[in-house]
Amino acid sequence: MEIEIFTLADFAQDNNSKLTIVGTFDSIHAKEFPTQHPACSIACRLRFAAKEAGAYEFKLRLIDATGKETIEPITGNINIGAPPNGQLSTINIVINFGQLRFEKPGRYSFELYIDGEWKSGLPLFLNEIKS
Repeated sequence: MEIEIFTLADFAQDNNSKLTIVGTFDSIHAKEFPTQHPACSIACRLRFAAKEAGAYEFKLRLIDATGKETIEPITGNINIGAPPNGQLSTINIVINFGQLRFEKPGRYSFELYIDGEWKSGLPLFLNEIKS
């Protein structure tokens, strides 16, 4: 399995296996904390070889700098069929968030797990705007 894309964006959508991503970012600026971010999306594109066909579980965590989860982990199942003619299989995972709450400034991370194994991390920096 290869992770082709794992990003945080203003908007993402999977439309018949075409992944649309608009406005990737890794930081949010706020005047005061706690703060809420109105809307964003995690976009992930995974590629599997024919020999990797089968069922998988994924989990996405959002943690703060201490490793504490800031939202309930998001879990799901994916089933990768054997591709024809030795091709590779791809799957898009899009998770949309509304009103994500952040208690304090600092580093946060989205973490992607496949079958319980950590695969990738994506930092998100929350910065306080000083007047």
